[in-house]
Amino acid sequence: MTGGCGYIGSHVARAFKMNGDQVYIIDRVEREHTLKDMDGWFIDDFASDASLATIVDMEPDVIVHCAGTSLVGPSMDNPSEYYNNNVVKTIAMLDVLKDMPKKPLVMFSSSASVYGEPKELPIREDSLIKPMSPYGNTKAIIEIALKDYWYSYGLSSLIFRYFNAAGAMPMTADLGQEPGATHIVARVLEASLEGKAFTINGDTFDTDDGTCVRDYVHVWDIATAHVKGARYMMGEAYDPLALNEDYIFPSRNGMFRVFNLGTNSGISNKQIVDYVKEHYGLKNVNYGPQRTGDPAKLIADATEARTELGWNPQFSEMGSIIDSAYKWYVGQGTK
Repeated sequence: MTGGCGYIGSHVARAFKMNGDQVYIIDRVEREHTLKDMDGWFIDDFASDASLATIVDMEPDVIVHCAGTSLVGPSMDNPSEYYNNNVVKTIAMLDVLKDMPKKPLVMFSSSASVYGEPKELPIREDSLIKPMSPYGNTKAIIEIALKDYWYSYGLSSLIFRYFNAAGAMPMTADLGQEPGATHIVARVLEASLEGKAFTINGDTFDTDDGTCVRDYVHVWDIATAHVKGARYMMGEAYDPLALNEDYIFPSRNGMFRVFNLGTNSGISNKQIVDYVKEHYGLKNVNYGPQRTGDPAKLIADATEARTELGWNPQFSEMGSIIDSAYKWYVGQGTK
């Protein structure tokens, strides 16, 4: 898998490993706590000649593509980095995969950012794709490319549109976000542990308390969805009579499928900050300007993943998310 040392990638890698699969990681960074239980790893860019040659030699059944640059704000300031890392390099990889004698299933880490500012909530997979940032644009472009590569080359793919991933490894608290992460759960916990004030980006959104509302899903629930998705796409849970014809295209050339991963409910920035302040303490809370490209609400309709994959989030209640992340920070992440 690409990006397997990253926040989401490390949890996905462990989920496959715990399922009994052989897991190999390609990433530009090396994190010992992620790599220690893997079958092998390559510290390199996923689109380098060496990495692509390794993929061809190994003939994997599945490529989980988690690598990429993934922040909305910085993508507005430097879109070139996002288009090069997320689009150009991914196409280079797909051009190699499409010509392999045994084509792997591609599992792509997409994002709710492809929906932009939704007109209806909760957001279904057939909702309008209209990103509000270069980051969201890059995810949408690769989704289109994957569908075209499936249709023309028979390269099967499964796209997961993550809503807001948060939390840390719930059982052992030994995987989580690295210090300095930008997502709000990590940022507010770091502020709490460091005795610093915290600033919420925007309090004039069209929401009940004026702050952004997002559908937060525990990172381990996201990880287990990948295991279920791989089995589903590879035929172990394939029931063609149960499929939505609009979103799965069985053909002579394999399959293409899109799933939202979320909880069908929303949590506001203020609710998260209030929880941390009450349970762990927080020096002070300020409000700053909203970030460019931030929709007011993003809430998933993840019914398809539940009914077709048998995926049910087990750890995505707000307290479970925040408490697991706190245990990671005090046990590992701040050392």
